[in-house]
Amino acid sequence: IEFDNMEAYRDERGALLLEQPSDNIMDGGFPNVPARLLRVGGTVRVHFKGKQGSVEKEVSEEQLRILGEQTEARCPVANMMHASGCEMDLQWINGSGS
Repeated sequence: IEFDNMEAYRDERGALLLEQPSDNIMDGGFPNVPARLLRVGGTVRVHFKGKQGSVEKEVSEEQLRILGEQTEARCPVANMMHASGCEMDLQWINGSGS
């Protein structure tokens, strides 16, 4: 698996905003903008190998879609990002033969 053109976005005000008195950390306030990542996007290029490891395997678009869903559901980092409310915009593509 290769990750290409990955980009993450967060609103820096969540970490830096102290404009309103209620948001002042010294007053016990918190910014009204989250400090977390809001969006992560990019391309996930998957290279499939046959049983011998040297022969590339044919994979359907449906199999690739299921692999993406299952990987995102089982990956602890992806789970943490989903739970935080981060939007995941990943494009899963077959990298075999490229």
